[in-house]
Amino acid sequence: MKRVVAGLALAMAVQAFADHPQTINKTGFVGVNKTQSAQSLGHSKLSFYGLVDATTDVNNIAPEGVRELYIGAAGALPMGTPMRQGMVEDYIAMGAQVGFGIGIWHYFDLGVGIPVYYDKFTVNNTGLPPEYDVHGAYIGGGQPGQVSGTNIGYIGNIKADLKIRLPLPEDQPVDIAFFGEGNFGTSNPEKDGLWIREAEFINKNPAEGGGSAQAYGVRSTIVKGGAALTLDFDKIDAIPLLIHANGGYVYSTNSNYLSYPYMTAAAEIYFMDFISLFAEYYMMFQLDEYADAVKLDVKDLTGAIVFHLPIGLDLHFGGSYSLGKAYDANDPSKFTTVQAMENDSRVLVYRTTINPKYKVYGGLTWSGFLLPQDRDGDGVTDDEDNCPDDIGHRLNKGCPLGNPDVDEDGVCDAWVSEKGFESEFQDVCEGIDACPNEQGEGEDGCPLDEPDPDGDHVCDAWVSKKKLQKKFKDVCEGIDSCPTEKGTVANKGCPEDNPDPDSDGMCSPWVTDKNKLGDYANVCKGYDMCPGEAGPKANKGCPWDDPDSDGDGLCDEWVTQKKMGFYFEKAAEDDKIKNEWFIEKTCKGIDKCPTEFGPATNEGCPLGEPDTDKDGICDEWVTQKNMLDQYDGICSGIDKCPTEPGEAWANGCPMDNPDIDGDSLCAGWVAEKNMQEQFKDICHGIDKCPTENGPAWNKGCPAEDPDSDKDSVCDAWVSKQKMTEQFKDICTGIDRCPDESGPAWNKGCPAENPDSDGDSLCDAWVGKQKMFDQFKDVCHGTDRCPDEAGPEWNKGCPMDDDPDADKDGVCSEWVSTKKLLKQFEGVCTGLDRCPDVAGDDGHGCPKKAVEKLTGVTFKPGKATLESNAKSILKTVAKKLNEDDSYKDLKIVIQGHTDNKGKDKTNQKLSEKRAKEVMKTLIKYGVKKNRIKAVGLGASCPVEDNSTEDGREMNRRIEMHFATPENDGTKCESEFQQ
Repeated sequence: MKRVVAGLALAMAVQAFADHPQTINKTGFVGVNKTQSAQSLGHSKLSFYGLVDATTDVNNIAPEGVRELYIGAAGALPMGTPMRQGMVEDYIAMGAQVGFGIGIWHYFDLGVGIPVYYDKFTVNNTGLPPEYDVHGAYIGGGQPGQVSGTNIGYIGNIKADLKIRLPLPEDQPVDIAFFGEGNFGTSNPEKDGLWIREAEFINKNPAEGGGSAQAYGVRSTIVKGGAALTLDFDKIDAIPLLIHANGGYVYSTNSNYLSYPYMTAAAEIYFMDFISLFAEYYMMFQLDEYADAVKLDVKDLTGAIVFHLPIGLDLHFGGSYSLGKAYDANDPSKFTTVQAMENDSRVLVYRTTINPKYKVYGGLTWSGFLLPQDRDGDGVTDDEDNCPDDIGHRLNKGCPLGNPDVDEDGVCDAWVSEKGFESEFQDVCEGIDACPNEQGEGEDGCPLDEPDPDGDHVCDAWVSKKKLQKKFKDVCEGIDSCPTEKGTVANKGCPEDNPDPDSDGMCSPWVTDKNKLGDYANVCKGYDMCPGEAGPKANKGCPWDDPDSDGDGLCDEWVTQKKMGFYFEKAAEDDKIKNEWFIEKTCKGIDKCPTEFGPATNEGCPLGEPDTDKDGICDEWVTQKNMLDQYDGICSGIDKCPTEPGEAWANGCPMDNPDIDGDSLCAGWVAEKNMQEQFKDICHGIDKCPTENGPAWNKGCPAEDPDSDKDSVCDAWVSKQKMTEQFKDICTGIDRCPDESGPAWNKGCPAENPDSDGDSLCDAWVGKQKMFDQFKDVCHGTDRCPDEAGPEWNKGCPMDDDPDADKDGVCSEWVSTKKLLKQFEGVCTGLDRCPDVAGDDGHGCPKKAVEKLTGVTFKPGKATLESNAKSILKTVAKKLNEDDSYKDLKIVIQGHTDNKGKDKTNQKLSEKRAKEVMKTLIKYGVKKNRIKAVGLGASCPVEDNSTEDGREMNRRIEMHFATPENDGTKCESEFQQ
């Protein structure tokens, strides 16, 4: 049981530091002291807290000393008569908040806690006169005038807390939450000290000039509620600073006690992951005056340092200072008179501010996750997420994918297809961009040619061919018949001297406008409404609309309306009509469904499905409309069962299976119906056992297994029934042991294993029985250790050790020591210097390749790491420190740049970047004596610097591994610029 508990504790401790540390406040939630953060604990995060305030400031708690009242029995002085008084000394008081909180989902926190209080003091009665009754007699036991001190501790009211965070986007710096708390009367009013811990413990109703109060709590329920706002500057990569602001209200369900609003504000800053500081300001607003216009002045300033240990444990050290008015005997308005009852017979009466001038603050908190976390919500848990703070893709180890369309032309960069991410980015881009760094309009993502190179506002022909007229509508229009000469739009892009640029015999408008129809009478006539497109005179020089828009060969309605049916029908045979009337497409008849393809036999309207049940037999309407020819190749005949697939010989109706058991023999009904011819390709003969598969020689009935023990030797009945020929492909001979598998040479009976240990050397009995020939494909020679596998050179006996333990082809040391290199020349060679690790350096040791630190990027032109790079380097450091194949290696960080800029500047920048990476790795635990950094500037490219892609590849950080032969500081690129 102890091991189980220890294991759970260790698991929780490891999980605790999986996230950025959060300060826990006196409710077990994220926040500081009395201030709530609008951020939540997080899904399944558990916290425990024990935070203490302590003070010795009696000057503000009881500056005028205390009076002791006696509550006597019948006949004594009236209740509340003053009797003894004195000044308080040796005062110490503490209040501890203890409890736990837990995060439910990401937006909902619950907490339970209970305060523990303690007060201790003595009373100095020196110089104060004793008290006597009205008869002059001393009243009370002990010495006259003595007021006793107090040494008491007890719990306060148990509390339950709730926080609800609004589901705002995780990456924005603002969080908003609502919180509430209920205090329930578990304290004992008879257990009281001097320090009234909360203002809501004061009874505001007058009672002989003052109010009563309980230091540790009241029996009635108290409810607190409010809202919290948090600004997290770390989310915008500024500084690790959080600002919190709270506003709330404390409500006592017993109207005799104080209710009041309050506000708090706090700032937290994280100098490192394990150290933070906070400062908090708290203020209450007393709305009700009582007992001689008393209005308390409660304003606290609290500051502390918090140490966040890697096991989830936080240590708090700090203090509070009251900014409220200090004690002034001449101004009692900020002090209240209270009666604190300690027991049934003793009441202490004193004036107090309820707020010490100073308090010491401190304690312990612990928090940790019970379940694996995914704080960036990308579906990859933080322990497997290489970028836990950035939403990424599971196929990219939780890191963000690059921009799928860098030039934003709607065509995907090549890596999208290479990594199989087409579906992830289908709403962003498609295809493969052949010009990823240039925005293009073409399907391949490349820029298109100039649409109007001669600048005459008439588009080159390719614009129309690619259907890009809308795209270039503000640049050009129409089709330029003279793309290399500047012309007019009216003249189809040709110089204005062409009276008929579209050669349709109709004059361009400028001919009429300039009264030159007579000059060009032999070239053109009339007025061309479409001078850039050839068209007939009947349509004023404009081309016809599509006469057959659905492409079914039947004319659309407008053809008939314009009485053009003759021309569109004859143009199919008469080229003269076709050319003179500029007809590109012909048709005939009238299409009653001009927008839907349909055959002429159905007046251009679509037909139904010709073979509904897909059995190759046409539905009846196909024959009725004489359309069998149109559907030749799809179906034939007339289907009498159009909704059920069937056979052609059965007129498309379903029929029973003629060979149910699949043994190629026909069921009896086939012969009865004389249907052998229809099924000749399926079955033949008559199956005596139609539901059981059997051979033809047995009339379709099952037969016994000719080789029941599957040793390829026939059972005896095969020979007896003279069926050896039928089963020649299954078995041969006669099996003397039909129930036990055995070799043919032993007549089907079992034989001993000739090589029982499987080392290719025969057991001794093979030699004794002179059966080496029978087993020549199994074994050879004689095995001296038949029960243990061993090599032939060791006469079949096992070796003590593996000659190549790490399987890298280099022999372990004992092979050389025992002079057995020849025996193992097919297994290994040489002497392995790393016998426990497979290696490829010729001596059995691994040779580490150069590793490019992909994703380690910097601010442009600077040596400042991007935020994502730090997460990657943390993973690299973990590998270097924990991976057995890396943790003893010497590392060299090489920085490289492209060739843009001066060589000297590039060299310095690359060196600074390499050193920044080195410092970050050291920060994450890599020892200084293992690592160094060098900058090679642009002197070691891996790609062509003349392209943007090449320069991007050359701007890189590499990790090299030093060896005795190579110190890792030299260029190892094989690229030749």
